[in-house]
Amino acid sequence: MEKQYSPYLCGGVFFLLLTEAKEKPASRRQLQSGLKDRVSNKNILEALIQLIVPSFHQPSVGKTFGGDTSDYRACKVSHGLNLPFDDTTEIDGFDNRVKSQYQSVVHQMDTLVDNFLHTESDERMRWLIQAILSLLSEDHSVTDGTLFYLSESPISKKELLALDQYCLSSLLLAVWHYIVVNRPDNEKGRATFEQFHERADEVGARWKFISPIGKTYPRQITFDLFSVKSEEMHEENSGNSAKHTDYSEPTVEVYEAPVTNPLTGERILAQFHVEAKDGGIAAGIVYGGINIGDRRKKNDE
Repeated sequence: MEKQYSPYLCGGVFFLLLTEAKEKPASRRQLQSGLKDRVSNKNILEALIQLIVPSFHQPSVGKTFGGDTSDYRACKVSHGLNLPFDDTTEIDGFDNRVKSQYQSVVHQMDTLVDNFLHTESDERMRWLIQAILSLLSEDHSVTDGTLFYLSESPISKKELLALDQYCLSSLLLAVWHYIVVNRPDNEKGRATFEQFHERADEVGARWKFISPIGKTYPRQITFDLFSVKSEEMHEENSGNSAKHTDYSEPTVEVYEAPVTNPLTGERILAQFHVEAKDGGIAAGIVYGGINIGDRRKKNDE
């Protein structure tokens, strides 16, 4: 009897699905005019690695990272010089940040989604969510009790698949975190990669993605793209808008209080004067004054 095929959830297959949902890349004419392809597969993988190793940057010289990117996506390699998926120290740090600083990390995933995925297409984003859920459901090596950090508090795979509403950024982070911490052997996904593609006829030609995964789903779902409202995220990412402080005009108030005239000894009702002036506060009565604050002359500044 032929062994039934079961997809395998790993970094390469996860990355593959992201690249199938990425923003439209720069055209050949745009590239020839000097425009860089911001949504290249290399840049997406770099952003995924930066969730684990914040200081990581793809090499600026040579084409080694391009080859590493293709091999990782095709599930041919698990780690390498530019693929730090075997660095247990960095992985432990990532695991700890997800569990103790969740909001900070999920905002990084918000940025990745906003920068690289085709978020203008609801249908494409729905496909991505359904494809990931289907892959997770069909991979029986991930048990129902396996925990995923869809928020600060983990939920089981069974609970995750039973939801009706999802946040794309949170789902991507939950699955990526699970893969990085628990699925170091990326090459186990090679059979899944081949199952998802039509082989190229010529050596060096691209394989065609033909999998029906994600096109249908047994349950109707709704979704949000980001863990925060998009306008809030753009404000956080810009970092260029200065905070505006409203400085109101200084006020002058007059108080009346009983005082003793030092010349006659008589108690009289005198005016007590408070004024904001020259960068400070002046306070006093008719017989003298008290200066509080900075009363520097303009030429002293």
